[in-house]
Amino acid sequence: MRRLVWVAVGAVGGIYAYRRGSALVAEARERGVVLTAQQAALAAMSTVASARELAGRMNTARMEQTTGTVIKGQAAARVVSERDGR
Repeated sequence: MRRLVWVAVGAVGGIYAYRRGSALVAEARERGVVLTAQQAALAAMSTVASARELAGRMNTARMEQTTGTVIKGQAAARVVSERDGR
């Protein structure tokens, strides 16, 4: 019996939270303040990808400076760039 009461309380709470959230989203859209969730997620993913790329480049450059070794694939890229005069 107790379990049934808590399931009912949880269901009522979930319904209330859903309706309140829907009302807040509708109100925000009317004001034009909120981007869609998809746009926000894409922006966040883009930022993370840029940060990862930058961190990878910095790590590679630091490794080359300290060890004097070239990471796999970069030797070929250097040959091609030197050949093209870049």
